Amino acid sequence: MPETELTALCADRATAKLLAIVSVEHADRVRCGQPTCGHSVYRRIHVVRENGKLLVLGSTCFAKRYGADTALGSARFGAGEGRPLTQEERQMLVTKTEALLERFEVEASAPNLTAAVKAMPTSLPSSPVSALYRAAASKPHQETPWAWVKPWSSVIFLKLKDGSGWMRAQRRDDKHLLVPWPVFDGWDEALPPLFGPVDSECGGHVLPDVVAALKYLRNHAEWETRPGRWSDVLAEIASRNRAAGPAE
Repeated sequence: MPETELTALCADRATAKLLAIVSVEHADRVRCGQPTCGHSVYRRIHVVRENGKLLVLGSTCFAKRYGADTALGSARFGAGEGRPLTQEERQMLVTKTEALLERFEVEASAPNLTAAVKAMPTSLPSSPVSALYRAAASKPHQETPWAWVKPWSSVIFLKLKDGSGWMRAQRRDDKHLLVPWPVFDGWDEALPPLFGPVDSECGGHVLPDVVAALKYLRNHAEWETRPGRWSDVLAEIASRNRAAGPAE
């Protein structure tokens, strides 16, 4: 049987979705996941979910499998030659593809700030937070106060309408956690079950679905910071609270 017919038989186009197009350095090329291929690829690597399974395909095999390189439309993440991956992300592509897509989703989920959403809400309780601002200012390049946080990963802070604040941070095992900031009595019972179990050692919820968790929080939030380094996020919180003035 010709290869084009074989690849067509292997594909389930009705369930296939093009999730990402990525690229790596030539020296870091990865193996194409098409069963009839086995070549190494590094440019325009297509990540597809088909019938519940993730596939990492070279552009040629993608076109053969689905009939054309535009058969599944635009990728959710990446375009052109593909989103360049870091060394860490390249390893995730090979061993933890789902986690890599989750990272892309988190990065893309933070909305662009506009003048309309920059209206300042009531500030957080001033005394514990102010002390943290001063500490951050004295150590502008410090990482988070939690040893479990993955180095160089981003954090996001969300201020909810009920006055509570929450930090989304990534653990060294790539799990995402939601931590109360600042800590308040009853935080471990303040959120619905979708936020997952409490890790008492880390002091936060281990999120089974970070996208669903962020969607819920945004529906109940007054504002959120841009995702970024710890010191940058603290600086943005401080700026917003200074603009809002002292709490009554």
